[in-house]
This record gives sequence, C-alpha cells and structure tokens, in this order.
Amino acid sequence: MRFMRVLSGVLFGLLWIGASHMPCMAEAKVAVPSISAIETVIGDNMVRYPQLTGMTDEQTQERINNAIVELGSVAQRMITLATLQPGGTGLMVDYDAFLKGNVLSGVIDAVGVMENGRSGQAYAPFAFDLNTGMPLTLDALFSDVPSAVSWMEDRLSATYLDELGSYVVNAELSPLPATHFSFDQTGITFYYPQNQFSLVSGYGGAAHFTFGELHELLRTEPDAIPAALGLLPEALSNAQIKAAITHLASQGMLPGIPVKLSDPMPDVIAQYRLLREPDQYPGGRYCQMEAPMFRQTLILTDALTAGYDHAVVNGILSYRANLFGIQVGVTTQTRWREILGTPENTVEFDESLASSYALPMGTADYYQLDGAQLLLYADTDGVLYAVRLTLS
Repeated sequence: MRFMRVLSGVLFGLLWIGASHMPCMAEAKVAVPSISAIETVIGDNMVRYPQLTGMTDEQTQERINNAIVELGSVAQRMITLATLQPGGTGLMVDYDAFLKGNVLSGVIDAVGVMENGRSGQAYAPFAFDLNTGMPLTLDALFSDVPSAVSWMEDRLSATYLDELGSYVVNAELSPLPATHFSFDQTGITFYYPQNQFSLVSGYGGAAHFTFGELHELLRTEPDAIPAALGLLPEALSNAQIKAAITHLASQGMLPGIPVKLSDPMPDVIAQYRLLREPDQYPGGRYCQMEAPMFRQTLILTDALTAGYDHAVVNGILSYRANLFGIQVGVTTQTRWREILGTPENTVEFDESLASSYALPMGTADYYQLDGAQLLLYADTDGVLYAVRLTLS
C-alpha cells in the first residue's frame, strides 16, 4: 500500500509539473527569470531537475520547462524512483544550469537504473533562447559552423584519445554531436551517444572547449550571443591582464577549471571521477579526472602515501589554458614576459628533467602571485606549452 501511495503521488505530481512545482507567476510577474530546482528524494535516491520561474511570457516559459522535462526523461525517472527497492542500484538525477540574459543552458545527468531496468548513465543537454522558447543551434555562437566543428574535431583527434588511453569502450570522436551541447560563461560541452563514444566507467563520452580556445571562431556581432553574454575576449592592457591573472591566482584558480587549490581530493574525485590510477611526478601525483572540463588538464596532489582521505589539490596543470590572452599554443615567452615582467626564477628542462614531469624539453618561468606560484612553460620554439598553478 505504501508503494502504491508513493507511486500515485509521483504520477500525480508529474501532471502538475507546469503548475504546482512552480511559484505563482500569475501573482508575481518578475522581469528577471530564475532557475528553480525541482527535487524528489526517496531514501538514498533523488530526481532533481531545473525549471524556469519568473518570466513575464508564461507561455514561452511553459514551453521551455516542458521541453526540459521531456529531454531529461523526467517522467520515466520519477516512475523508476518510485519503484526502486532498498539495497538496489538506485538512481541519482541532478543537473547543472546556466542562465544569463536571454539564454538558458545546462545538462541533466542521470546515473543508476535506466528505463530498461539496467544500470547506466545518460546526459540530457539543453540550450534555449528565452525570447522564442526555441532550442539554440551552433550558428548562434559560431560565425562559420562547419569550420568550427572541423577545428574542434581535429583538436580532439590530435589529443583526446591519447589522454584517455584504454579507458574507453567506444571511441569515435568524429562526427562531433553538434546538436547535443550545453554551454556556460566559460565554455561549451558536447555530449556523444553512448554507442559512439563512452568510457569504461559507464559514462557517456563528452568533449569540452573553453571559449578562450574558440575565441577566433565565435560570432562577433554586437547583438549576437557571444557579445551579449560577454564570451568574447576583452581588449586588455598588459597591466589589466596581469591584475586579472593575479586576482584569479590569489583564489587558487585557473580560468574554466571548476576546482581550486586546497580543495579536498575526496570531494574532487566524488564530483569529477578519477579516470585512472594517478601518475607519479617528483614529490607528488598527477590525477586525471574523467569529467569533460578536465580535458588536457591534470590535478596535482601529494604522493598519496597516506591515501586520498586527507589529500588536497596542490596544483592544477593545463595544456589548453588561456589566461586572459596568454594562451597555450599561441603566446610566446617574450610576450608573456612583457605582460608579467621578469620571472622570479627560470629553469631549463633538459630531456631527463622534462621527462620526469611528462613535458617536452623547454623552459619554465616561475612567478609568485599572492600565495600561489604560476609556472608558464615554453617549448623549444619559445611558445607556451603548459600552465601550472601550485601552492607556494
């Protein structure tokens, strides 16, 4: 009887997704929309998904909310939630969402029992124009979509599979799933079908690019989304670039990477999933996270002789960073020294030293910035190859 009451209540709630789960928009017409989390918890299991509230155009709001429910298979997830038995695989459904200006984007992530009764994982990305209620396509972001897609496919083919190694089940990175994406202030993520690209962990494959990497491909019209949302690079003076880098370093962060120095490693691993056993470097370990925003990015921690329980993030190493215009693969050592000044220390890495840090031969410039140490590493051509931020 309890099961039937729970199931009946869940199904009744689904009929009222557009009404009873939202604030009374008719009573309070607010000019600025916001995101409301709709959450149902039964035992250790949860279904949580986003809904818009506060739009003056209630029909458009309802259209978007209904589309999110459909894309996220919320009705099926709720039925599964109500039928789960204690001690089984379980189900966790959660989301990330980005709302700014007239754009809403995000992804619903479901892990656990799927519609077929088997354990699995599924992403449901979305991106909407709040003016029309219609899904956004890549031409809202890129001036030449075929060229942008080709550039991203080439980048993935050149680097991503080598990084993932043998921890993939399906590994077709091309074609890029150009209609299945979400984006936020920092970058865009593409979500692949499981039968095209998936990981040993059971998660579907995904590929992330920062807008710093893509800035030359973005639309530049004043009324287009990149300009309206502030995604285009700003024209900053050398002093402004240095100030922006120093400010971010003082917070223990690099652009577009969702962890910071001193974060507990157990929390980082729980949220972003360790891809494989960490690699060693002198004095510590490199950790490769599975989540897509960590493509070509490593998290540094101690030697882990005492395990992960008390380990913290000691450093962040990125092979695709863009520090407000100081960009991997583009900026020369001469140029970054014009911006940041003479480094506190410079070390030449010969073949032996470079190999111990998984780097090519090159030159490391070290800068002390408000409690953190920034390393900019040039290859033998004098071009930025990697950026590392560590606790000083």
